[in-house]
Amino acid sequence: MGDIKLQSETLQISIYCEVILNILNEHVNLSLSKIIVFSYLVKKNKYESQRLYDGRHSKDLMFKSLSLLSGDFEEFSNSISYILKSIHILNNKNLIEFEDGILKRKFKKKYNGNLYKESVFLKNAIEESQNISDKQFLKEVLYNV
Repeated sequence: MGDIKLQSETLQISIYCEVILNILNEHVNLSLSKIIVFSYLVKKNKYESQRLYDGRHSKDLMFKSLSLLSGDFEEFSNSISYILKSIHILNNKNLIEFEDGILKRKFKKKYNGNLYKESVFLKNAIEESQNISDKQFLKEVLYNV
């Protein structure tokens, strides 16, 4: 039974490593709180069969993206440990840098992992989130979760 749990954790961490690299490939740097939330949403978005929002939406994208967390507190909370372990691994491998609460890519924009690439909607929501403070962002996350 322990092997299955270990294999499951390894798979989750590897998925989040790819998601984080894809996000930083597109956005260069992002705060820790935002990378945690958006990496979860990118992974979640990959498996949802019916997407509520797409690239045609242009207003309040960040708020709409955070609304996808609604009713998902337990799964989101469980994913945080995998995301943090992924960040630790990527930092140890010198693929990213963590300084003053900001994750920065240390690779040139060429990473082509496509399996967990963010949608146009989430890409735009991430860009919009850079216009607000982490404190306000986390208030919105808590409101939606």
